[in-house]
Amino acid sequence: MKIIIHGCNGRMGKVLADLIAKEKDLDILCGIDSNLDKPSKTPFPIYKELNGIELNADLVIDFTHHTAIKPMLAWCIMHQVPAVIATTGLGPEEHRIIQEAAKQIPIFQSANMSIGVNTLCRILEIASNSLGQSFDVEIIEKHHKYKKDAPSGTAFMLVDAVGHHCPIHSIRAGTIPGEHTAIFAGSDEVLTITHTAYSREIFAQGAIAAARFIVNQPPGLYGMKDLIKG
Repeated sequence: MKIIIHGCNGRMGKVLADLIAKEKDLDILCGIDSNLDKPSKTPFPIYKELNGIELNADLVIDFTHHTAIKPMLAWCIMHQVPAVIATTGLGPEEHRIIQEAAKQIPIFQSANMSIGVNTLCRILEIASNSLGQSFDVEIIEKHHKYKKDAPSGTAFMLVDAVGHHCPIHSIRAGTIPGEHTAIFAGSDEVLTITHTAYSREIFAQGAIAAARFIVNQPPGLYGMKDLIKG
């Protein structure tokens, strides 16, 4: 499978490239990054943007910024290339663009590529249904100080899983890869559920699993629930 890494010079892009290099059935065709000034010893070519690039790719994996989604998907549609979108901080406009593009190409999109986090979402659905409105729910999320979006896209995923509005508290400090905690506080009892990411590799591994899944799917919008079922 010939892969384009969209955002190859970012933290996640570099981790993803290292993992793909260890997979015998995967090959990095090229990288795309708006910042070409960063030193790179990558064995694949790096371009500033996809626009104007003619490449026979099987897939694009995106770990960039929400503002880069629209031109990336336009290129994917033009060349009929599936996409895995792992970028966080997407707003209503980006989600609309993704839904429209998914009518023409297969797209895998998740605010968090960790199987553990997506299992946490399923647990929260069960907890919320069991505990009902008698428990107050709050979400605490912690990330490294360089993460720009707050709250995290994963925190919003957890709120959706709970099924009703609950406060989100964001912490940006140090080098924390990611920690999400859901607190259910009732009368004289508290249920706390936490997922901790100890490295960024779990997100890259999830993106690779998504790539293997999406490349053989018909046009449509897919997520971690589809991958876990598959």
